[in-house]
Amino acid sequence: MNSEHLYTALIDVLSYRYRLDRDIQTGNEVFREDLEQALSVFDGINTSVFGVQAISDTIILTCNSHERVYEFFEIIKKVFFAFMSKRLFIRGGVAYSKHFESGRITYSHAVAKAYELESKASIYPRIVVDENIVRMHQSSEKISGFLGNKTVLVQNGIYFLDVLDQSSWNDAYAYARLIYEQDRETILKNENAFLKHAWFENYLFSSDHADSRKVRYIESACHV
Repeated sequence: MNSEHLYTALIDVLSYRYRLDRDIQTGNEVFREDLEQALSVFDGINTSVFGVQAISDTIILTCNSHERVYEFFEIIKKVFFAFMSKRLFIRGGVAYSKHFESGRITYSHAVAKAYELESKASIYPRIVVDENIVRMHQSSEKISGFLGNKTVLVQNGIYFLDVLDQSSWNDAYAYARLIYEQDRETILKNENAFLKHAWFENYLFSSDHADSRKVRYIESACHV
């Protein structure tokens, strides 16, 4: 079977190890149940167009159609909220390149590029989109693109999926606040972990859809 070019998202579940260890220590399987419920977002997905693999803390989602790429991004948004509803952030990368998958082997330039974006560029709870995808859709009249739908944001040269809209902002705020309150003690003096929360709060309040009645949930710096 020949390789084909696919859109590929590689998604990492943040705090996976911490939640797994907590299940081990308490002897329950709350985290497993949360994962199963979050992954149920893929139930009923059109497998002739979209592919899904979930292994440990990693999810790989593929799309084989230019015409369905907007739907692909909408699925990723649903995944983002499915995990947030279980008090988990995710981050990831989306690339478009060669991909071959058989029963025993996955050989993929797209997965490698998506992993590079996830591990080196994403950093925060966001889904980074390869700049080449944006350029491809900007330059082609044949591709039914996503750019006119305000799907992708850019900041400091990094393109990433905008998961917020008018109907979802308040849910995102509520989930993010709960995740911060849940993690607050464990991230104390851990700047890398804290900055993930701080970035997402800033993203929420810089959104065009922000609710002006809501207040920031992370304390500002104060004098000692």
